[in-house]
Amino acid sequence: MIVSCPSCKAKYQYEEFRFGESASKKLRCTKCATVFEVTKPLLAGGEVPPTAVIPAHGTEKTTEELNVGKSTVFEDDSNLPQLAPLPARRRYSLAVILGANAGQIYTVAKPRTVLGRGTESDVQLQDSEVSRKHAMLEIRGDEATVIDLGSTNGTYVDGVRVQKAPIFSNQEFSLGTTTLMFIVTDMHDASLEG
Repeated sequence: MIVSCPSCKAKYQYEEFRFGESASKKLRCTKCATVFEVTKPLLAGGEVPPTAVIPAHGTEKTTEELNVGKSTVFEDDSNLPQLAPLPARRRYSLAVILGANAGQIYTVAKPRTVLGRGTESDVQLQDSEVSRKHAMLEIRGDEATVIDLGSTNGTYVDGVRVQKAPIFSNQEFSLGTTTLMFIVTDMHDASLEG
């Protein structure tokens, strides 16, 4: 089910099994720190409006912390469904055009690439405004998507903050103070040439 923070309107995927025997749960928005309560739905699906708003300083230990734009599957990449390997006829890369890593080009070698400041990220950016696991680039066939992983400062495509957005070759996107360009290069089959 989808739940929405009553203060900042951030949306979260919340799995119904997490209610257990409880009729309601207290959740904390990681975007604005508002604590709100959601009730177990009678029918599956749809957005469930919060039933109460509690100031962040009144948080109890039973409050579950949520991450903006993240479903539970983003907590651990092993829970994500397997993607097909990248097409051999194309090469994907990320060029840093603004920020501390400006001038660097990173080769994207797998269908899911995590970008962030932390050592566990596939593309590690030296930017204090970038979260440890800030965003993920996902490539499915001919389509690429940038997905914010609940970052503090957001992911921007064409100057607009996004949770998930398609990204095209030579398009720019920003994490913190770093701007990257996604580049797709078609490879020519050497056996067909000359």
